[in-house]
Amino acid sequence: MRRRHARSAVGSRPGWVGRLAELRATRTRTTAFDETPIRAPRVYQELNEFLDEDATVVTAIGLYQIFGGQFQNAYRPRHYLCCGQAGPLGWEVSACTGAKLARPDSTVVGIVGDYSFQFLAEEVAVAVQYGVPIVVVMLNNGYMGLIRQAEVGYEMNFEVDLAFDGPDGHPGIDHVALVRAMGADGTRVTDPHDIQAALAWAVRESERRRIPVLIEILTDREESAAMGAAIDSIVEPHELRTIRKAPAGRGPAHAGLTRSPL
Repeated sequence: MRRRHARSAVGSRPGWVGRLAELRATRTRTTAFDETPIRAPRVYQELNEFLDEDATVVTAIGLYQIFGGQFQNAYRPRHYLCCGQAGPLGWEVSACTGAKLARPDSTVVGIVGDYSFQFLAEEVAVAVQYGVPIVVVMLNNGYMGLIRQAEVGYEMNFEVDLAFDGPDGHPGIDHVALVRAMGADGTRVTDPHDIQAALAWAVRESERRRIPVLIEILTDREESAAMGAAIDSIVEPHELRTIRKAPAGRGPAHAGLTRSPL
């Protein structure tokens, strides 16, 4: 009965419905962040500006997929491929390979997180073996980011950090070196203004050499995604750092902090 009442109320206010559509079209969320480390919404802004309407985008499970659901443009059926709710980490590269073989004239781009990519990184070698040109865009925050965000509401940040002092100052695994060891290629991006050039290079090289090409983008380590109805469930990076430094036994430093429903 509650649903029928809500539907009836909306149907009786067509002007309100039109106003909602207008607000959705004009009151968009901010994506033009210029700071470094790179903010996730900026990555999707660059992808939206670069990719044409026939591009195929593949993603799986994690904060990057949630950001993708909120910011990634999709224009045609079966051109935005998501694993759904099963949570198969590492699904993206194999899915990209299948998508490219099924639709060889489409630019196929997989959006991955660093942890998901590490699950089945060897699938890059399979794509190399069979000459499948795909582009993999990694949002590398050096975290199991979805789990980290879920822990924040409990004033925790426990054993979900993947970063360490890697080679050449890189925070953790050098994924570019890893894909090159398998016969693919890649580049690392630390400045948001370099994303477009990296995308153009990756698409060109993947098609020319018939190999996968990785773009590893170092993103803000403690950026959280909006989840659920409560906007105050978003904890910005500077707020999380305050929480982590709070004395033991004290409540959260951010008075509006709530647990994000997952």
